[in-house]
Amino acid sequence: MYELLLRIETLFLGLNTPVLLGIGLPMLAVGLILWLGGSRYSTVIIGLLGAVVGSFVGLLVSQWLNLHPWLSMLVGAMVLAIVSVLLRNILILVLAVLVFSAVSGAGYLAVVLDRIVPPQPEPQAQVQAEPRISIQSFSSMPAAERLTYMNDISQEAETFADRFKALLTDTWNAVGSQGWMVVIAVAIGAVAGILLVWFVAKVIIGLAYSLVGTATIFIGAQAALLGVGYPVASSLDARRSLLPIAFITMTAIGWVWQLFFAGPKHRAQPAKEPQGSEK
Repeated sequence: MYELLLRIETLFLGLNTPVLLGIGLPMLAVGLILWLGGSRYSTVIIGLLGAVVGSFVGLLVSQWLNLHPWLSMLVGAMVLAIVSVLLRNILILVLAVLVFSAVSGAGYLAVVLDRIVPPQPEPQAQVQAEPRISIQSFSSMPAAERLTYMNDISQEAETFADRFKALLTDTWNAVGSQGWMVVIAVAIGAVAGILLVWFVAKVIIGLAYSLVGTATIFIGAQAALLGVGYPVASSLDARRSLLPIAFITMTAIGWVWQLFFAGPKHRAQPAKEPQGSEK
């Protein structure tokens, strides 16, 4: 998980402070609602989630078409929020399945990335005979070198979209021969999500909300803190084991809270009149 968050942090370093805060603060708000109140406020949450995704899509579109970033983020947020609310019931089931597939794939990916061994110098003869791409572990690099490495793999691209694609390519190359295992993990997570939603929808949807809420809080906090000049992922180098512990603990707390204290609201049924009463 630490390596994955470092890569996200390095990607965010290419954005300015207003954009980082514009991404991080709404994600924190949405994450808190998802984490503790997903089952109760599903309509509001789906709309806010659509707004967050829409703002991110708007940011990418603004980079591709050279548009104003804030205007593109606002339009994208409004459009996807409206569509999400209209398709709420379908999206809840689809998102629950997607959450399990994404968590399964991302979990396996995070483990693989954390086990990347820093490249060792090879004999000159072997380097000349078999040239290979050198995959770097972000956690083994000083903070100043990570941005340099990001500039190298993205060929000093200025747009966020190009840097994002370069990071995805580098991450996939870092996984190497384990890539097919990530695909299998995603497929297994999707199948498990479908089966669980089919049999125990209420319990599993609460877990899905808590998982998404916790992940959103992590990314939102990372972006917001980076916007005020604090690289939280880099600062946890010596205590990186706290990240998975915090993620699992927060997910469990949010799940239990939603099951027992934040279930969906039920309308009060009108009291039945006793039989034989006079009208």
